[in-house]
Amino acid sequence: MPTFAALVAYDGARFSGFQRQSAEKGPTVQGALEAALRRLTGVATTVMAAGRTDAGVHATGQVVSFTGVAALTPATWRRALNALLPEDVAVRACCVAAEGFHARRDAVSRRYSYRILCDPLRSPLAERYAWRRPRSLDVAAMDRAARSLLGEHDFGAFGSSPRDSRAEGFRGHTVRTMLTAECCAGPGSDPWRGEEYLVECVFAANAFLTGMVRRLVGTLVLVGEGRLSVEEFAAILVAREKAHPGAAAPARGLCLTVVEYPAGMVSWQG
Repeated sequence: MPTFAALVAYDGARFSGFQRQSAEKGPTVQGALEAALRRLTGVATTVMAAGRTDAGVHATGQVVSFTGVAALTPATWRRALNALLPEDVAVRACCVAAEGFHARRDAVSRRYSYRILCDPLRSPLAERYAWRRPRSLDVAAMDRAARSLLGEHDFGAFGSSPRDSRAEGFRGHTVRTMLTAECCAGPGSDPWRGEEYLVECVFAANAFLTGMVRRLVGTLVLVGEGRLSVEEFAAILVAREKAHPGAAAPARGLCLTVVEYPAGMVSWQG
């Protein structure tokens, strides 16, 4: 049976994360996908994801893999699954993947974006997908601090290692390679405001620790508020101690946007 890959987007607000859990802990994205597959095929099918996003985290570029027990084309899989999925989950593309493809193990990098809304007043629509801070931030300082993350480091100060990290070939429980780390300011989504008040933090790495991006953002915001210097931020990374002032930013501002694979493993179709 062929292995299929699907590009999935979801609003994570009502989900208890991606990974399937017991029913009393709330709905999950994996549960929604697997329920749709079972309704479509009549067979219980396990879905594997590139990133096990936490409760409340969104995605525009999540990738999942599953075995196609029904003889359907990628376009038909996409159309049929979207007809069965809840409105806050969508299959954006589907394709036949390379033999033995595994969405998580074969990923070479993941990219996340985190949005911060700088506004003294509540903005209910914007705040669904951003963390509101009441004052402006020194984005240039945040960007300088973020660049200290580039390269291979022990990120133990900012997250916890999944239990299977060693099995996946990482050199240490909390060692990861950061490929992109930047903070920039840009116009927000409100057409009635002209000033720049939305801050975006973008991170790409070979893999991430549990809670890593949210704690990185929470600590970078301290730099933006002038409560932590760029040098103090870099020292936290080097010290590798979790006991530091940076707390995890809320889940609602975080979105998994891109997962990269070796050439030829996936080729998205309509």
